[in-house]
Order: sequence, then C-alpha cells, then structure tokens
Amino acid sequence: MPIDWRSQTMHKSSRKARVLGAGIALLLGGQVGLPTTAAGAGSSPIALKSAAKRPSVVGIDADVRLLHHTMIGIGGKPVPATSLLLTPRGSPPPGGWPIVAWEHGTTTPGQKACAPSQTPELDGGLTRDGFTSDYAWQIGQFIDAGFAVVAPDLEGLGPDATTPYPYYNLSSLARSLIAGVVAARAAEPHLSNRWAAVGHSDGGHGVLGVEALAHEAPGLVFAGTVASAPYVAIKAHAARFGADGAAASNDTAAHQGLMMQQFQGALMATGLKVVRPSFDPASVMGPDLVSALPRFRVLCSVAAIGSIDAAVRARSKAFKGLTAGWAEQSEMRNFLAGNDPAVKHGFTLHRPVLIVQGDADPFVLEALQTPFANKPKASGAPLLYKVYQGADHFSVIRRANTDVLTFLHQLFAR
Repeated sequence: MPIDWRSQTMHKSSRKARVLGAGIALLLGGQVGLPTTAAGAGSSPIALKSAAKRPSVVGIDADVRLLHHTMIGIGGKPVPATSLLLTPRGSPPPGGWPIVAWEHGTTTPGQKACAPSQTPELDGGLTRDGFTSDYAWQIGQFIDAGFAVVAPDLEGLGPDATTPYPYYNLSSLARSLIAGVVAARAAEPHLSNRWAAVGHSDGGHGVLGVEALAHEAPGLVFAGTVASAPYVAIKAHAARFGADGAAASNDTAAHQGLMMQQFQGALMATGLKVVRPSFDPASVMGPDLVSALPRFRVLCSVAAIGSIDAAVRARSKAFKGLTAGWAEQSEMRNFLAGNDPAVKHGFTLHRPVLIVQGDADPFVLEALQTPFANKPKASGAPLLYKVYQGADHFSVIRRANTDVLTFLHQLFAR
C-alpha cells in the first residue's frame, strides 16, 4: 500500500493560536539564586537558572512557566536547556503533584527554534506546518488528570541552546527529561518526587532510554514509561520503505518509498554528525542526498521532509542517495547500535512500560513495531503493547488516551 506522507498534511488545523499573546518570547536567563541539584555524569550540576510564568495555553487549565536551566550534554558537561512546566491550578494533593515528563517527537533535524516552548501549540511547528499533533491536547489531558507536566525542548533546541541538537541520541533525550524534572522540582515545591516518562515518535524512542539513567536524579522515584509510536528499528524501516518503492506498480508509490527511505538516512546522518564531527555523510550516501543535507537540517520537520521529497522528485530514479550498505558503515553501525533500542545490545526494561501503536501509521510501521515490542516482553519485561486499528502516527494519541491515563494512574498508585 503506498505511503503518502503528504496525505497527513492535507488537513491543516483551523484552531487559533493556543497561547495568549503573540507567540512565546525569550526570557531573561540570569541566575536567580534558586536551588542547584547534583545529577548527571560525575558531579556536574543541573542548575535552575530562572523561571517565569508564560501566557496560559488555550484549552489547558494550568499555570505555565518556562524554566531556564542546565543539563548534562553529550560531551558530559552542563549545557543550557529550557523546559516548560505546567502545573494544575489550585491546591496540590498530599505529597505533591505526580510528574509526567513529556517528550516531543521530531520537530526538526537541527533548527533550535523548532521547539515546543517557542510555538503556540507546544509542538515546535508541527500543527502550524500541517501535522495536527494534538500535543497540547494530550498535555491538557494530563493536567486534567491531576499530573504536573514537564516538557523539555531537548538538548540543542529552544531559546537558550548554544550547542547543536544531537538528533536520535538516546542518552541526550533521556537526560533532557531528567534535567527538566530536576529543574521543575527546584522551581516548584508542590511537585511529588514520583515521575513517569511519556513520549511520542522520536520522543517515544527517547523515553525508552530513561530507565537506564533515572538513577542520575537521586531522590526522585521513576515509576515507568509510556511510548507512543516510538521511532525504532531504523535500518529495518529504511529497508522496508526502499523495498516498497522498488516493488511499487506506479511512479507515485515508487517515489514515496524512495523518499521515505532517504528520509531515514538523512535523519541519522544529521544526528551522527553532531556527536562525531569528523563523520563524512558521503561515506553512507551519494551526492544528491549529501547536497540536500545542509537545507534539510535547518528546517522544521514538515519542511524538512518536503526538502527530501523535492530532492528525490527532481532526480527520480536517478537520485543518488543512501548506499546499499549505509547502515553497516562502521560509524553509522555504532551510532545505531548505541541509540536504537531495536538493535541496542542488552537493551532491557524493568519498570512498567506501555507502548501504543496505530496500524495505519505511515512513518513508524506497525509491522516493525510489533516484533520490537515482543522482544523485551519475551524476556520478561513488564511491557504492555496495544495496537489501535485505523490509527495513524498522530491520531493514536487520542485513540490511546484512556489507556494511557489508566496506565499512569496505576503507576502512581503503586
């Protein structure tokens, strides 16, 4: 069946801006004498630098603050970071509001402005550009259920970022959440010490790495994980898209398969280049895809996909993109082995996990998600896996909402 990524952009949101005022402005980042908490690699601190109230988000009954703090970056040293903190209005429950640390999906391969804190819908421009994400809706559901929400921009994204975004880096994604939670508890005394991680797409991939690093936040109790359409099995996805394109019976389907295959490699090459600046993309791809990368990595996600689409369309079957063995090139193989839970050696889960997946998802394929989910289950992981008929990459958020909330309430009741 042809996979048309553009079909998901045809129903642009007619919702008005969710944030009162004209977008989200930059905040002062000066030190304000708030607590510093030791966490992360070695004894490097995660420090809350400042916190200021943001305009209310339409549809979310919460107090909203943007936190300026530090996190442990991929180099093992503190780097600037920003996280949104949303807390229910009114009096907290005994012990404080349980924390849902929420991680967004791919909003960009590398443009720091494509961050949740910088867009009205809290999705880095996804809804603005055509993918109605329902991220703000989901956050509102968490608030209504009595949870506080911490939503990091991620390392390298947001107004304070001074280092590149290390796309698909599992430890960076996990530490972005951990640092956001630590900073939130320094800013807000009415938060519980119990927290869970929830993420979608690449954020779903990222939350699968939290358990292994949760000990870096001493004094916090990590309860478990919800991963919605987690972006895993990269090599298998690229191969599947390429095979579908090669077997297609018409030019449109052939183009779609080829484009989606190139998109996987472009994302991974962009992420790898950040952690290994000496990496040469030409070692895994031909000149047409190499030429597309500079523009690709400075766009928000919908436009970034569109740039690959246009590059492939311009050359059609003559497009010189990923090499046949691109994922086996030594640097790329090591990058995937260290960051893709589907192939990461020894990857396991001990805390409760819920994975939700739509069977009509054109980006993260259910046919590849199911064997990934079944592998840790077979080894005894406390993993619940649910597939929703007819749900795609974004509609799965609403479809799975009841199950996700039930799972979170059970986690925090333990």
